[in-house]
Amino acid sequence: MRMCMRWAAVLILPLWLAQVPVASAQEDLLPVATTGSDATTGGGFDFGNSSEPFELSADRGIEWRSNEKTYTARGNALAKQGSASVAADTLVFHTGGDDGASFDRMIATGNVRVISGKSTGYGDKGEYESTQKVLILTGANLRLESDGDTLTARDRIEYWTDQRAVIAYGNAVLVQDDNRITGDKAVLYFADNAAGEEELSQIEATGKVKVINGSQTIFGNSFAHDPDTDIAIMTGNVVIIDGNNEYRGARAEIDNKRKISRLLGGDGARVHTFIKPKSSGGTGQ
Repeated sequence: MRMCMRWAAVLILPLWLAQVPVASAQEDLLPVATTGSDATTGGGFDFGNSSEPFELSADRGIEWRSNEKTYTARGNALAKQGSASVAADTLVFHTGGDDGASFDRMIATGNVRVISGKSTGYGDKGEYESTQKVLILTGANLRLESDGDTLTARDRIEYWTDQRAVIAYGNAVLVQDDNRITGDKAVLYFADNAAGEEELSQIEATGKVKVINGSQTIFGNSFAHDPDTDIAIMTGNVVIIDGNNEYRGARAEIDNKRKISRLLGGDGARVHTFIKPKSSGGTGQ
């Protein structure tokens, strides 16, 4: 069996809405403006690069509401810092202090596009909460693209900064080259490699899992793959279809580097293999 997965490390979007110097507001309605070059004490969207200035712009202006403590950017609104950005029809930032100098919540609505490095996420609405450091994308046609790979979901896609994880809910589909993983839920975990670069460390899928790997199709309840060891494990009512052959068991272990595959039973259950005879002379099997 062959299982070769790849996902760009820039998939994680570390969004920290904290301690962003902003232009002071003298009026309720502000003109289109950006924060100055001194915005280096942290990121309204730190995006992992707090040394970069934070910039907020919009076609229809930026409004500061003192009582609600919100900044609202309307019309092709764009928040940028370094190589990362969030774009939407409207961006609303809820400030965390009386001075309006920090953001603890963001709501993006309409044609939301989130970019970090080579990764781009799309949705109808995005909401970020700084306490848990999570960004949630919802809406139709949810997807995340990175280096030609695609993650889609029906219900929502969550970015968890501290856990260094991306979670897709509802008919989650991960596509890379000729590999396709489908499940009710998919989770991508990231970690630093020996060179200190972030890379994908684990892929998980649960709930009606289906893995298409070249000519093989594998079904089960839970799936996990470690890109570093290139070991994949499927558990729970496992069915493997390989050409005309079919294999059934409780657990499948696939070691691609060592070219070893195991199909195991569970709780005394037997493992079944169905191998169909080759057709002979085209007259039947």
